[in-house]
Amino acid sequence: MTISVISLVVLAVVVAVGFIKKVNLGFFAMGAAFVLGLAGGMSASEIADGFNSSMFVTLVGVTFLFGMASNNGTLDLFSKKVVALVGRHTVFIPILMFVLSAFISAIGPGHIAAGVLMTTFAMYLAFEMKINPMATALYAKLGANAGCASILSMTGILAKSLSEPMGYSGFSLHLFLTTLLSGFVFTLVVYMGYKGYKVKADNPMKLSEIPKFNRDQLLTIAAIIVMVVCCIGFKLDTGLFAFAAAGVLVLLGAVDEKKAIKTIPWGTLILICGMGVLVNVIHTLGGITLISDFLTSFMSEGTATPILAATSGILSWVSSTTGVVMPTMYPIAASVCETFGSGVSYVELISAITATSFAAAISPLSTGGAIIMSSYSAARETTTEEMNRMFRTLFLLSVGNVFINVVMAALGVFNLGGLFY
Repeated sequence: MTISVISLVVLAVVVAVGFIKKVNLGFFAMGAAFVLGLAGGMSASEIADGFNSSMFVTLVGVTFLFGMASNNGTLDLFSKKVVALVGRHTVFIPILMFVLSAFISAIGPGHIAAGVLMTTFAMYLAFEMKINPMATALYAKLGANAGCASILSMTGILAKSLSEPMGYSGFSLHLFLTTLLSGFVFTLVVYMGYKGYKVKADNPMKLSEIPKFNRDQLLTIAAIIVMVVCCIGFKLDTGLFAFAAAGVLVLLGAVDEKKAIKTIPWGTLILICGMGVLVNVIHTLGGITLISDFLTSFMSEGTATPILAATSGILSWVSSTTGVVMPTMYPIAASVCETFGSGVSYVELISAITATSFAAAISPLSTGGAIIMSSYSAARETTTEEMNRMFRTLFLLSVGNVFINVVMAALGVFNLGGLFY
């Protein structure tokens, strides 16, 4: 057995152990990368080169800043004020849940933080308004996933960090728009299926009863606005600017940095970086090329995108999109492009990979579906039968979502006519 084959076996074992044992793959992957790299003749420094320090700093900075915004109540109060603006026009609640979640996710918090915040908020709001809690929570979670590929958010930062070393850049807007489109399409399916257009209820959120933003919250909003303008408009480094903005808020006494540090998703960051180290070792030892050669042996230029999309969706059912799927599939996409040349677009491939991975992420086996189920059980008493039914429903919905994305990939939707790259 060659070292390239062994490297793929190690990857499969790492993913399987994480799925079965429910442990953080990051630490396990780092250790596996060390042993595998040594067996393949790599030095310790070559193995450690897979740790993307720039990406790590960026992700810590962004999550730290938005952890502050969450802890001092800025994001929660902002959400309540926006919902209150709807007033008696409660038929717009489903649309608002999607748009608001996508917006919050896109400006920095990402799909995990925005998903937890908005899905929980949507669930409690649905019970209070006596509307379908499952559908309302889905609008929120699909929105959080749809907006997460912006250049300010974790997914967008990760995509950029993974692609630039391979020579690909300038696709941030395209990736954001395709992920947003994918989320919108399935939200529309859910909206029609659950008859969201018939929602009529009393809105418990009254703008006059919701407190105004206090000094600390206004300062936090100002810091976020300045960061968005400077990072998008003037191309400043997102992570470092987030640290600068966070430092100013700490000095002004607008936030509690100790609480904010605790909200940084250290586990997720270790997962992403640990898998990055392992995938880099596998790539060096020829494992990624082996997978690419296998896939390209039965794909053509026309089927490359849907095949990679389907592969990503299936992999996402048992692993993390940002932690496993993207670090594994992006190098494969680059290898596929090398094989087919100009007949296949790297940007289209990673757009399909990213969108389809998040399509699977509403499964109860993933963080997204788990958030919906936990929010539901926290908001009201449930039975085992009820939770089992919700489990089946969410998984079937994720299967349907993946299928729709594969069809979109086959139709060339993720190319967007080549207008944005």
